[in-house]
Amino acid sequence: MATSNVENPNQRQRLFQILVPLLTCLLTVGAVELGLAIFHPVPFSIETNMYFENDPYTGYRLKPGSAGYYQLGIPGNANSRGHRDVEVPLKKPPGVFRILVLGDSFTVGSNVRQEEAYPKALERLLKRAYGPRIEVVNTGIGGWDPFQYAQYFEHYGYLFEADLVLVGFFVGNDAYSTLASVEQSYRAVGGHLVTWDAATRRLIRLQVFLYDHSNLARLLMNRGPVASRSFLRKQCDDFSEQYVAIQKVRMPNHLAESSAQRDGARNSVNQIRRIKDRAGGSLPVIVALLPDENQVNPALQARILDPAELAKHDFKMPQSLLIGMFREIGLPTIDVLPAVLADPRCLYMNETHWTPEGHELAASVIFEQLKPVLAGMKALR
Repeated sequence: MATSNVENPNQRQRLFQILVPLLTCLLTVGAVELGLAIFHPVPFSIETNMYFENDPYTGYRLKPGSAGYYQLGIPGNANSRGHRDVEVPLKKPPGVFRILVLGDSFTVGSNVRQEEAYPKALERLLKRAYGPRIEVVNTGIGGWDPFQYAQYFEHYGYLFEADLVLVGFFVGNDAYSTLASVEQSYRAVGGHLVTWDAATRRLIRLQVFLYDHSNLARLLMNRGPVASRSFLRKQCDDFSEQYVAIQKVRMPNHLAESSAQRDGARNSVNQIRRIKDRAGGSLPVIVALLPDENQVNPALQARILDPAELAKHDFKMPQSLLIGMFREIGLPTIDVLPAVLADPRCLYMNETHWTPEGHELAASVIFEQLKPVLAGMKALR
């Protein structure tokens, strides 16, 4: 008993030596977290805009019935089919003419309201012209590439009994995509997108949880552009360093045509060919080529390129290349670039995507160029 009485004070002292520093650390972390939350909230990265789940065919998709938020609190909700759209039955109602739209963040309507995205704007124009029986189904997913458009259509999209398929092909990401397998894509963990390798890490779920719930964790983990107010520009030549970094990566898309670029575009075009093949001869497939701001904003071009480099670029590329390649496989295209070039407004002041006005313009171009196609379709007579 005497030995025990001697050891107890020593044990208490050791416990005190452990607990006091630990408690001090926890209180310090808590104070930092509280201070950030009140005085300097740390925003999410721009990728964390909707809630994703894994998918065996596309790598990831929107989780049905999930809710997320874009910058400035704009809601990003998914319906029961995993689309940012109104509820749409899988079986097409009698008398309805249905257009299925495939695409990435431009199509899903990144950082604009659901009804402002160009597929819904297109639907309103079509209904005014052809009546209420027109239905445009928006199946776009932020971050998808042509491989995923094809995978989605082959495994899910064809079930919607569409009368026409429209592919929203954003040249900034889609023109030279090398994606050809699910393993090259991202995975979803806790609603967020992570690389395939990161998804296998032992503590990845804890990291995602902390990222969701802690300003301090986001401060330590953020590596790229974040969803802050500063990412929304005040004028057309108002570029943050983050924005310039994103656009600089995409500038080589607009180099003068070369054999290397033809090779790079072949995978993307072949993926869209898969959609055409799955659709068969009776279901029209049309590709809408959506331009990047690099092509239309001289101030951005001058910010990224010096005069000697500028002369090497052809800003009608890659559309001029893609139009020819799609023509070779029998796919018509709608080029939105000329209309954006002719419009004096700055349509990309919504981080890297279109403003609502940009979506309206794209919808009007697509609507006008769809008219001759729709005029010859029996389902609309």
